[in-house]
Amino acid sequence: MAETENKGVEVSLNGVIIDNPDGFTWEAGVNFYTNRNKILSLASGTTRDVNNLWFVGHNINSLYDYQYIGLWQAGDPYQNILEPGNAGDVIGSIKVLYTGGYNPDGTPVRAIGPDDRQIFDTAPKFQGGFNMRFAYKNFELSTVGAFQHGGILISSIYGSASYLNRLTGRGNNVDVDYWTENNTGAYFPRPGRHLSGDNPKYASTLAMFDASYLKLRTITLGYNVSKEFLKDLKITSFRIYFTVTNPVVLFSPYHKFSGMDPEPNSLGNENQAVSGYQTRQPIIGTNNPSTRNYLMGLNLTF
Repeated sequence: MAETENKGVEVSLNGVIIDNPDGFTWEAGVNFYTNRNKILSLASGTTRDVNNLWFVGHNINSLYDYQYIGLWQAGDPYQNILEPGNAGDVIGSIKVLYTGGYNPDGTPVRAIGPDDRQIFDTAPKFQGGFNMRFAYKNFELSTVGAFQHGGILISSIYGSASYLNRLTGRGNNVDVDYWTENNTGAYFPRPGRHLSGDNPKYASTLAMFDASYLKLRTITLGYNVSKEFLKDLKITSFRIYFTVTNPVVLFSPYHKFSGMDPEPNSLGNENQAVSGYQTRQPIIGTNNPSTRNYLMGLNLTF
């Protein structure tokens, strides 16, 4: 019988920091939570089920892949052993971590292969949210936000599970910084070289990003018209407000890299040309991302 374990903690704090009805008021709230899920055993009695990406001792949404460490450059040591092939084809291609041993003379004992794949736990270290409200006389400003630290974000847009980043010239490609002889410090590999099928070899490693972010979900600025002014109009309250949703994303490596929202918008193999992830796995795919919206409104009470 398979067995899993979930352990977590959540802490929330809300309060009024400054309370002056005739002047400045500041209210704030924050919640912090973390959850650790772990597979304790599999029904098969083994410690790993690679097809379903289940590994005893790791979270249920783990990945099993190579680790990207850069691109092969001219003069890199042991390239002919670790990544056999014509140097003109290999140079500029994706370089992944070698985990094998070395001979007494320092040379690797084998080429990079399936044994170098690793288990990656995708769960964030912690998550949370916050809200604040500031008021001064008839004006008020409020915001709601969320944050996440650590974990792995999967973007199928940049990995091998779509036709958007094949770098072969066979179709439209997302705009990426790719390797050329004059741009050897690029992150993405040399187009059309060292392929595995229709994609650069090890292209799945390009889909993994640091999942950290801090995001403002809404900011609202409001003005409450004076009740003395409303008395003659027989109006109980009159509020004018302006709200913007998803205005700011901070501390997100993925947002800085792509300009896109760092929160997943798909599951598993949704909207991918080639399947590659479990349907339970949150990813960023080609579904519509979060959008920024502006809203202005009036609240009237008679």
